[in-house]
Amino acid sequence: MNFLKRYQLKKRQRELMKKRDIYERLQTEHSKDIYFYEYTQRVMDALDEKAEQIRGLLEGRWDK
Repeated sequence: MNFLKRYQLKKRQRELMKKRDIYERLQTEHSKDIYFYEYTQRVMDALDEKAEQIRGLLEGRWDK
């Protein structure tokens, strides 16, 4: 994997984790609303999975 591709993947991974942090804060602020809490949890889980896929690509565990 070339340098540019690795850089783009790392940048995308950082963006996903920043977005996840925002949802985590929202989840904490609105923890009394169970429907919103569950929604944010699903979104965070999806973001985690995408970040894990990128991590796997960067570590060479699997190809794209």
